[in-house]
Amino acid sequence: MRFREDPHKNEALKAGQLSVVEALINRREDELAAARKAYCADILTNTEAHRKAFLDMLGWPLNADLPRPTPKAEIIEELGAEGEYTVFRMRIEVLEGLWQTGLYYRLNSEERRPLVISQHGGAGTPELASGFYFDGSTVNYHGMVTGLLPHRVHVFMPALLLWDPAFYGAPYDRIRIDARLKRVGSSITALEVYAISRVLDYFEATVNPLSFCMVGCSYGGHYTLFTTAAEPRIRSAISSSFFSDRRQYAWPDWVWRDAAALYDDPEIACLCYPRHLCVVIGDRDELFALPHTLTAEGQVKDYCRDAGIDPDSWFDSIVFPGVHEYVPDPAPVERLIRDLEA
Repeated sequence: MRFREDPHKNEALKAGQLSVVEALINRREDELAAARKAYCADILTNTEAHRKAFLDMLGWPLNADLPRPTPKAEIIEELGAEGEYTVFRMRIEVLEGLWQTGLYYRLNSEERRPLVISQHGGAGTPELASGFYFDGSTVNYHGMVTGLLPHRVHVFMPALLLWDPAFYGAPYDRIRIDARLKRVGSSITALEVYAISRVLDYFEATVNPLSFCMVGCSYGGHYTLFTTAAEPRIRSAISSSFFSDRRQYAWPDWVWRDAAALYDDPEIACLCYPRHLCVVIGDRDELFALPHTLTAEGQVKDYCRDAGIDPDSWFDSIVFPGVHEYVPDPAPVERLIRDLEA
């Protein structure tokens, strides 16, 4: 055609179309938030049924009845001694041909002690959280590993698909992998939560720890919350710098079909009951704003109130002076250790 016009001529029309779509989503989210609250009204008294539905939401292999023989494991490298510990890089076969690698801090003692899963976050690795790089700095992880060792617990640190390829090499696209998994009824979260669950199978059969718990920061906080909800063997957990109003943070790999009508962070937290869950957030967290965490915390307490349960008996929400980082205060870890030794 001979007709020509400025590309920005219809910018206002396009903006109007976008605003209508956003308004439609907001209305639908409001409707489904009410539906989710009604659907989960019995979540604290009918936990196992909701746990099964939660695993169905995340997808295969969590919702599949797969054989669970004791996983095979291989030591890749013995890295050396650290006080009472020997540190290994190892891998555990969690599905046929799929191996979960990680760092294992083995306590060299005949005493039966707990085992802690310590989960790194986005752009991180177990080695970064352990202080293997640079000048020994753990960046924003603080004592997520080193703070556990004085308590004489075994520690395993899974290496999830979260590393920064620009720094570590091995390029990949996590969002593309998640999308491909969702096409086949799975998700990256389902696969990695299942892998952590199989890690527990291995250590339960070989080390036979006194108990299990989990800690994590950022994406590690995501995996701590979701794994604790999915895996009743985890007795106590600390989810740092993640728990929030997920409506505000609809990241592609944190979204599942109909999640707004089923389970968001407050409901997933309720699946941890009656085990101890501590969620922590910095008052200046630059990724997840404090008011949204407080909104989600209030929803957990609403479920407790409606069920006649004291939230303080199992749920802690701590705000510390800080940014997007693992909680530097040792008090949550001390509470966690008491839970493990109870």
